[in-house]
Amino acid sequence: MTRTLKEEIATTISRFHFDQHGHLPGRIEVFLCDDLVVIRCHDVFTTTEHKLATTSEGKKLIQSARRDQRALTRREIERNVSRVVGVPVLRSFYDIDTRNGEQIEVYVLDRMEEEQA
Repeated sequence: MTRTLKEEIATTISRFHFDQHGHLPGRIEVFLCDDLVVIRCHDVFTTTEHKLATTSEGKKLIQSARRDQRALTRREIERNVSRVVGVPVLRSFYDIDTRNGEQIEVYVLDRMEEEQA
C-alpha cells in the first residue's frame, strides 16, 4: 500500500514530536497549499504539560519551553520535511495554543528548486 505525501509528512511530524517530547500528538492534519505545508497537531501536551496548563504561569512555562526547544531543533525538522516533500524548506513558523494543546506548524517550500528540476 502506497502512502500519500500527506501521510508521509504526518508520520515525519509524529515521529519528531515523539523524539522531542516523548509524546505523540493525538491527531495530525496536513494541508498542502502551493509552496506551503501547514500542519495542525491536536493534543500535543505531555502529562506534565496538562497539569501545568491549568495555571497562567504554567501556560507561560509551556510556551517558553516549547519556543526554546523549537529554536534548537528547527533546522532538524525542516530537513526532515524537506526530505519528504523533495524540495528545500526555506523557513518555518510555529505556534502552540496552551488553552487546548493544539499546535500549528507552517513550512515555506522553495518551489523555484522544483521548477528548475
